[in-house]
Formats: sequence, C-alpha cells, structure tokens
Amino acid sequence: MADFPPWADLADAVVREIANRLPCVYDRVHLAGVCRPWRESLERLPPLHLPPKLPYLILPLAEQPAFSCVLSGGATHPFFVPERIRHACYFGSYDGGWAFLSTLHPQANRVYFLANLAGTSGTFNLPNRIQLEREALELAPEEKPLLHRLVIYTATLSSDPFMDGCVVAGLINDQAPIPGYRRQKIAFWQIEDRVVVGYFYMGEACWDAVDVVRHNGAFHFLTKGEDIIVGNPVFAEAGAPPQVQWEYRCFSSQGRGYDGQHVVARYLVESSGELLMVVRCSPRPGEFTSAFKVFRMAQPEEDDDAPSLDGRTMLFVGRPCSRSDSDVVRYIWRELPSLEGRMLFVGRGCSRSYDADQYPGFEGGIYFFDHRIAGQLGDAPAQYPCSDCGKWTGKPALQVDRCFPEQDPSNYTSQVWLLKGSVRAFLEKPLNELRLGVRRVALENFQELLDVTQAGKAIYDGE
Repeated sequence: MADFPPWADLADAVVREIANRLPCVYDRVHLAGVCRPWRESLERLPPLHLPPKLPYLILPLAEQPAFSCVLSGGATHPFFVPERIRHACYFGSYDGGWAFLSTLHPQANRVYFLANLAGTSGTFNLPNRIQLEREALELAPEEKPLLHRLVIYTATLSSDPFMDGCVVAGLINDQAPIPGYRRQKIAFWQIEDRVVVGYFYMGEACWDAVDVVRHNGAFHFLTKGEDIIVGNPVFAEAGAPPQVQWEYRCFSSQGRGYDGQHVVARYLVESSGELLMVVRCSPRPGEFTSAFKVFRMAQPEEDDDAPSLDGRTMLFVGRPCSRSDSDVVRYIWRELPSLEGRMLFVGRGCSRSYDADQYPGFEGGIYFFDHRIAGQLGDAPAQYPCSDCGKWTGKPALQVDRCFPEQDPSNYTSQVWLLKGSVRAFLEKPLNELRLGVRRVALENFQELLDVTQAGKAIYDGE
C-alpha cells in the first residue's frame, strides 16, 4: 500500500471546505488527483451545490485550442477536441457546449457545421449555399446559376438543436457576382436544411444588422443604427421560404453618446427578462477596448422625463415585403448607471448574463474577447490578433483587467465563448489518468488552501 503524507488524512469537512474554495470544476478534478484519501473523502460527501456554469473562453493556440476559466482566475486548461476540428474557425456558440464552426474544404469551399464540444454526440451540417430569387433579381434563367456560395458571419438557435422545430437565425452574405446585390442579409433556416432560401434584406442601411439574440420567443437583430428588427419565422412547407412577421423598432438617439470614442462593437444581451444593448468602445480605431456603456430597452412612458419618440412598428410578412405603418410603438435606450451586480459575457450571437451574487468573491463586470480579423496578404491565412480580451468593471482606477492569458495571434480563428458545456469532455484524458493513478498535481496552490482552512482543521483536531 502506498504511503500517504500526513496532510492526506484530513477530515471530510476540511476537504469539502477546500473544494468549496475551488469554484472551477477542472481545479476540483485536480484536487481529487492529489491523493486517494482526498478523492475518497470527496466521494463520501454529498454533491456540492454549484451555481450555473460560466462561459469558458476558447483560446485558439497554435498546437490545439485550450480554454480559460474565469472561476480559476483565468487559468488555462487543456481542451481536447477531435482532430478534424482542431483548427476550425469559430463564428458563434450556443448553450450546452454547441459551437458554430467552419473549415476549408480541399476544393477551397467553406464548410459550415454545428458541433457539440461538451461530450454530447451530435454534429449538424449547415448550409453553404443560398438559393437566389431570379424574379427579384430580374435574371433570365440562362443568365446565372440559381445557387451560390454564402458566408455566415454569426448565428444562433431558437432551441436545443435536437428539439423539434429548431430554427437557425444568422447574418449572412452571398458570393453571387451581381453588382449592388452583395449586401449582408438576415437569414432563417431549419436545422436540417442544406440550402438557405429564407433570406431577407432591404436597400436601406437601417437593415445592416450586427448582432442577434433569441428573446421572448423571437429573434432580435441589432442594427448599426442601434435599432432593433424582430423576426418570428414560421416554416409551413419544406423547401419554401418561411413566413416572417417583422417588427422594426426605432430608437431615439437623444441622450446617447460615447464621449468621442470609437465604437468597436454592439451586442444584445438578455438579462433577467430585459433586453440590454452593450456598446464596446476604444479611444481610436484599431486600439484596445477601453470602456463599455450598457443600455436597457424601455418605453418612454416608464419615465416622465424621457424624450418623446414616435418609433414605428413596420410589419413585413413573406416576400416581397409589404409595409404597414399603422402601429406606433415608442422605444428608447436608457443607460444603466451601474451593472447592478451583473456579469455580462459579450460576443456576437452568444452574449449571456449572470448574477454575481451566485459566485462568492466575484463582482459585476463585462467579460469580452477579441473577434477582430487583421486581414491577410496574398494567399496567407487571415490573422486573428486574440489580444483584446479581458474584463471591464467601470471602476475609474482600473478600466480594463486583462484577466485572460496572453496568446500569440491565431491563423485559423478568433476566440469565442463556450456556453454551459460539461467539463467532462475536456477532462476525458485527465480523468483516465486519475483512474490509473498516474496523474500528480503540483501542491503549491493546495498548500495555500490548507492555510486558509486552518481554523476548520483546528476545530477538527480539538484545539
């Protein structure tokens, strides 16, 4: 029998106290690997009450991706993914460990798919073709082929992809060689579709969407002008475009300003049933993020001092779009004076909100990652800087905390959040090593935890 060090024989209550001070699941696995008595002690104890999982930041390192955990102070943990997606490009994510990915086919065609990175088997191929409307484009049958390759910028889901009726909403563009036509579009398709037929756009710049979120049973698209387009698609016939009831919500620009700073990005976030707009700023284009502003969608009637606004609800049903301005709805973005204890994780199509009170030792803040593309030269891959990431708290003394590990630029993808994924898939190899008794973890961090719990140990020893 192996000899264990004297500190291995701790009371169950003390081991549990140590585990309580390790909010990161990965760190708890390491705790169980320190020695067999500690592992057996944890097995005897009832499961810990854990708050909702916070997103992990996927770091696209050169050798293979890793992930950084907010709950462990930004520590980097191994991330084991299949070889075929080791260097895939991420363009969004969804709850349950789902990630939107693309890879370059040998014939230089981009292949899009939805894969689960949290251990759940399942991969869904996404469309890489768009079916153009000849009549809308005034094309004769012999002029152009009907199908063209498309580009998906970001996407989200209406529900878990295994649920019946799951719909994908995305921001796309096509590569059709038609002058004036290649404008970013809003698109809807069902999870099993291979071709996009439900795409929508208008000539006005007000339809230039920059983010999408599912809220109150419908997709909400945020535009560059900080208005909102609400779309609720219904697919009645296979292979046919969906019927969509649109609502265009206009917002007054009065009272909104960014102190002369450059707007890097805008995001929509659902938080406790409310819809927030988060605006990310930098001093000048190309510089690092320096500040955020957060606004809540409201109607002026909630505050008598709010400016009057005649925002119109414009309904578009089917295609071509018909417009009705008969309904009048008034909206305004109201700036929040503080984050009110929110932990906001922002990213296009994957922003989430959490209550900091559920995570002892943590405070409100905005966590963000770098989704810039620096460009490419000739046939060289695009470079993703992966350096403008961190946490913003709004405190004057420290505007941005670079809490995530530094990494070199990536040549295959930007960073992205992994949302509510089970850690088991990430730990498959470490867990196997633990079972074989060959994994040993450095104990310096655990010694600090033992010092913290000295009072509990003293009670156990009868001191």
